[in-house]
Amino acid sequence: MKYTEKVKQINWLAHNVVQLEVSKPDDFQYSAGDAVEIKVKDQEPGPFTMTNLPYEDHLEFVIRIYKDHHGKTEAISKLKAGDDISFTAPFNTFKPQKRAVFLAGGTGITPFIAVMRAMRKEGEQNDCLLLFSNKTRKDLFLEDELNEMLGEHYDNVITQDKEDPEYYGNIDEDFLKKRIEDLTRPILVCGPPAFNEAMEKALRNIGVKEQLIDLGS
Repeated sequence: MKYTEKVKQINWLAHNVVQLEVSKPDDFQYSAGDAVEIKVKDQEPGPFTMTNLPYEDHLEFVIRIYKDHHGKTEAISKLKAGDDISFTAPFNTFKPQKRAVFLAGGTGITPFIAVMRAMRKEGEQNDCLLLFSNKTRKDLFLEDELNEMLGEHYDNVITQDKEDPEYYGNIDEDFLKKRIEDLTRPILVCGPPAFNEAMEKALRNIGVKEQLIDLGS
């Protein structure tokens, strides 16, 4: 670990999602879409993406907490202001791309948050599309900001909660065909391994060329 800094604050965005704000080292430089490996106490380090923009005076992370795993995310959820947190130098995961389609599974959206915020600052997010998949309606977070940023170019897809039919469904080939009319757009995919594999297969099956599918670094 290269850096050790203090936690500034931690806020809950959903029942299982926290927003972690950390002091920014003086020599720390990164680009929207970059990530670091974070280590908390005796837990194994894990990769997490900065969700705020590089010019800001702190680092922000949005992290889904898996308390039943009793691992790094549970340890992160127990942090409080003033606690130490260690992390590596930044590395790239995704970069802003004009006309991009973002396919996000759960907290796989985190690198896209910074990328979309950076594009919005440049007025380049209007032609983008976000398809955001979660298990239940209560798993959603930052919904107001995403709606404001993308409007009708933002779809929530809920895979397990049938009590909310407006949002219920899956991102499959038929859904992708309906929402992506232009198959020459760059498509960025981030989520759990099974989600990434399913999205890559579906995209290829509907005719998206391999070089347009970005699964991150």
